Amino acid sequence: MRNILSSFFAVIVSSYAIVYLLGLTQPLYPEPFSMIWILLEGSSALQTTFSLIFNPSYTLGCIISWIIIGLIIGPFSKAGWNTVRSTMWVGLIIAIISLASMLLLHPAFWGLSSRNVELLYQFASSMVTALLSLPSALPAGILVNRLGKQSERPIPTKIETKCECGAVFRSKPMICSECGRRLSEN
Repeated sequence: MRNILSSFFAVIVSSYAIVYLLGLTQPLYPEPFSMIWILLEGSSALQTTFSLIFNPSYTLGCIISWIIIGLIIGPFSKAGWNTVRSTMWVGLIIAIISLASMLLLHPAFWGLSSRNVELLYQFASSMVTALLSLPSALPAGILVNRLGKQSERPIPTKIETKCECGAVFRSKPMICSECGRRLSEN
């Protein structure tokens, strides 16, 4: 659940970032959706990163946006394949939001005979494009994982509790099973 939520939050933040970094303008979305035009247009821009990145004026904005995504999803995922799964969630969320953007701008899309092929291309390209967040997500996840391990208490080598009555336990019971005394305050 935290992978999905962090991915959704990352898409929202990076959509705003890419719109402002690239200087994108508001398209003519239908009225209730014009309030979230930045999210819709930003997701479309993120989905088409491979075509935008070759334009020198857009390269830096695209790279920064994908670094932002990686820095957001990395700490919330466990280092390794869990980070890749979070990246795939990012790709799926971007594909869905950019599909919504395309449908709002071009409602006749559903009537096209090549609709299924274009949908497949859109989702596949979003998944592949989402892998651009891995170079920043993996180090962020590893760093947070290492910091978390340093703050954990070490595992005790031996757990043994002795009661005044002489009973010895290889655990930390609250009450002695032999005499009924209270052994710990927890």
